[in-house]
Amino acid sequence: MAPLPGVQNFRELSPEAQATAGWFRQLARALKVFRLYSGANPFVAEAHENLARALAELTTTHGPLDLRFAATEIFLGEESIVRAVDRQPGGDVVPGITDQLPFLFYRDGIRKMRLLRGIPRHEIDALIEGVKLVSHGGNTQDDLVTWLWQANLTGILLEAVPLEQTIYLSSRPGGGHTDDGDRRGQTFAWSPAGSEIRAELGQVTGGQGLHRDTFDDWPLPEPGTDVTAAYQILLPAMEAARPRFLAGWEAERSVAWDRKVPEFVQALLALDPGEDTRRALAHALVTWVASAIENVAWAEAQAALRVLDAFDPDRALSSEDMTAALAGIDAGAVAEALDEGDTTEHGRFTAITVALGRPAVGFTAAVMSRATKARSRAATCTALCFLCADEPESLAPWISDSRWHVVRNVVFVLGHIGGPEVVPLLQAVSRHPEPRVRRQLVHSLGSVPPEERIPILVGQLDSRDPQVLAAALNMLTRERDARVARAILDCIEATDFESRAEGNQRALFSALGEVADDAAVPALEVLLSRGGWFARRSFQRSAAARTLARINSEKAVAALEAGLRARSEAVRSACIEALGSRSRS
Repeated sequence: MAPLPGVQNFRELSPEAQATAGWFRQLARALKVFRLYSGANPFVAEAHENLARALAELTTTHGPLDLRFAATEIFLGEESIVRAVDRQPGGDVVPGITDQLPFLFYRDGIRKMRLLRGIPRHEIDALIEGVKLVSHGGNTQDDLVTWLWQANLTGILLEAVPLEQTIYLSSRPGGGHTDDGDRRGQTFAWSPAGSEIRAELGQVTGGQGLHRDTFDDWPLPEPGTDVTAAYQILLPAMEAARPRFLAGWEAERSVAWDRKVPEFVQALLALDPGEDTRRALAHALVTWVASAIENVAWAEAQAALRVLDAFDPDRALSSEDMTAALAGIDAGAVAEALDEGDTTEHGRFTAITVALGRPAVGFTAAVMSRATKARSRAATCTALCFLCADEPESLAPWISDSRWHVVRNVVFVLGHIGGPEVVPLLQAVSRHPEPRVRRQLVHSLGSVPPEERIPILVGQLDSRDPQVLAAALNMLTRERDARVARAILDCIEATDFESRAEGNQRALFSALGEVADDAAVPALEVLLSRGGWFARRSFQRSAAARTLARINSEKAVAALEAGLRARSEAVRSACIEALGSRSRS
């Protein structure tokens, strides 16, 4: 078995440690499958089943297993079985597949976990579902400790950080001061390292174990009670209430919880319609929307958004919260899911992001920049076209992105938006070094008014890329314009013209014939007769003669007829060929 990333001396581990490390690696792979595919996908069911079966076999063979969790490591006893790769700034160390696992447990307060022999299958499923739930990102409101506590585990024992303890986010000084000069506190302006997130564990004053005792100071009643007799007295009332309770529970289970949210929101507002309540509800609904998007649960996200729209139709209360919540979503994970999704999921993504409005611009652009499949990029670009139609300048941060494919996609979006508003943004990429960006630029300029696109297109005539040049010339020659003819003629008269590929030279002369008038005749006549007596046949000479024939004005024809009387055989031959083609046409 190959060494696992982040674990030193893997071969020196005990057999149970190697087996447990292998299961955690399998867990990390399964989490990636859970993130990429929806819950109904057969790959998800297969990954869950294999993972559960492997854990059952592991505990049966090697149990009980005593695990200990640090911010960057997982230990089995005293053996390190998972260790996150130490990445230095600017380094090129590739992160391991298990890197995220230690902090998933440590972040939620789990410090120790004991897996007993023969764990019931439903408890294994609860553990896997809990880790799956908290691995989606920072927007989830669930934590692993609460999830496992609600599962009423008997084969999995936990030791967690007590709720009463202060968890310090950094060992460095905080921003505030206390009377005794101690500046230690929760510093939210810094990003703490894993070793800096800690709590002072141990006996709490007045408490038992890791949990504060809240009942040992209760006064005891002086008279005693026969518990059995008291139970018999209460039993008839309990039996009578039991059917009603079960019926109510069944009725509650039959209706999806999200369908009750609107009624719940209205009930809260009826109790307290104040501004604080409205802002708290808006924040809760925003969190619901963001959590559903991060989990790639598009149907749930649409349902949550409908509730938010009914509660805050103009987004006055939720706009800022929504921007912040979407910024916290892992865009890379959403892009991976879109790459693996079908057209229905792409349509839902587009519909949701467009409905979110301006707060979704940054998130949608981030997903677009990470998508690898053409259909995923098409969905994100479609959404951006709608989101930025009124304010295309909101795409400015991505027009200067270092990744050429991101810039190309943004230029594509600007082309679909069109109008004079996008001209400054398109002008910013007119000298981009990547030809594929400039090709897209030329196509996008087709939706810009001619007066504003001509200067940018003229700037593309120096390109040596045949596709960029051909596309620019094709758009410039849609109508006659003296500026265009002069710009093309300047390229032909440039000293480096002969260094261009023959295809580029031919394209420039052909375009000149489409837009030139008598103003270009003197320059073409010079090109035709260049060399005097020693003139030889050349592409430029023949092209100049053919261009004069295509202009076909009196002045152009006179220049060709004068060339027929030239002393150079090469000049006369070029004029004869040009006049012959003119007569045939």
